[in-house]
Amino acid sequence: MEPGQSIPIIDIGGLITDDGAAVAAIAEQVRAACLNSGFFYLSGHGIAADLLAEVFSANRAFHALPLAQKLHIKLNRWHRGYQPFATSTLVSSARFAPAAAANQLESFFLRHEVSPDDPGYQLRELMGPNQWPDVAVFRDVVSRYDAAVCELGMRLLPVFSLAVGECQDFFRQFFRNPSTALRLIHYPAAPESPSEDLYGIYPHTDYGFITILAQDDVGGLEIQAVDGGWMPAPSVPGTLIVNIGDILARWTNEVFNSTPHRVINPSTRRSRYSVGLFFDPDIEAQIRCLDRFTGPGQPVMHPPIRYGDYFQNRLDNNYPDRVGVAATDNRWAPG
Repeated sequence: MEPGQSIPIIDIGGLITDDGAAVAAIAEQVRAACLNSGFFYLSGHGIAADLLAEVFSANRAFHALPLAQKLHIKLNRWHRGYQPFATSTLVSSARFAPAAAANQLESFFLRHEVSPDDPGYQLRELMGPNQWPDVAVFRDVVSRYDAAVCELGMRLLPVFSLAVGECQDFFRQFFRNPSTALRLIHYPAAPESPSEDLYGIYPHTDYGFITILAQDDVGGLEIQAVDGGWMPAPSVPGTLIVNIGDILARWTNEVFNSTPHRVINPSTRRSRYSVGLFFDPDIEAQIRCLDRFTGPGQPVMHPPIRYGDYFQNRLDNNYPDRVGVAATDNRWAPG
């Protein structure tokens, strides 16, 4: 199946002009994608090709470091730093039973920066320090890419606001201080005879609002079709790929499709690399079903929930080995 048939390619170049008609036209395309595959390719996104090349180079350089060096910045309780190979196993999922085997990947997480002067610093979930490896130019490149894709996420908010049937500024109130995570992932080459239950990433839906993904040309990302089968979502030159997560699905009473996806590295010779930006609401945002998605015959499927509480529960179930998670009874106190 050719990319763009079931996974549409949406050109958002018109957002640069801030023309209301252009935003509305793009929103209609995004709405259609969200009601169907839940995935779409994004062209005209404005992320420079040189910056994309640099962040993939940084990704490869980081994961080539000796393990001992990477473990100096092992994933901390605020979910920042290095996640060693095969240390995450999907337990908490919206649609799938717990995985039989760990994900066959390693990754580096950078989350939104939090000032030590912030009243919630090291006292609230996800509100702690980032960790950086001692690698030349790594911090500069990764920070620039993170800022560029976060800005892209903000530019997409009016589109999603219109797509769910609200006014153009609706979602901005929930993203004054967005919770973001940039994840640089390395999937080693596949074994010659992998077992059927071995995945780069086990089938899952993403936790949050949207994911903006850059991937190399190795392949392996697959999304689940309505009939339950799996179809490839390969790299398309000049595009990023966007999918919606469980939080947007909750806002729309599951009308917008938080589509299951998985990764199986198809190569026994090449590693696979990807860089994903998880663009999510403020920690304190209250997520509740929008009125237009409920009514007679459409009961509310999820109770209102504070985003931080929801997200922390998912992390605790799926990433139990974070440094310091169980260090004190007061989980978020410094220590």
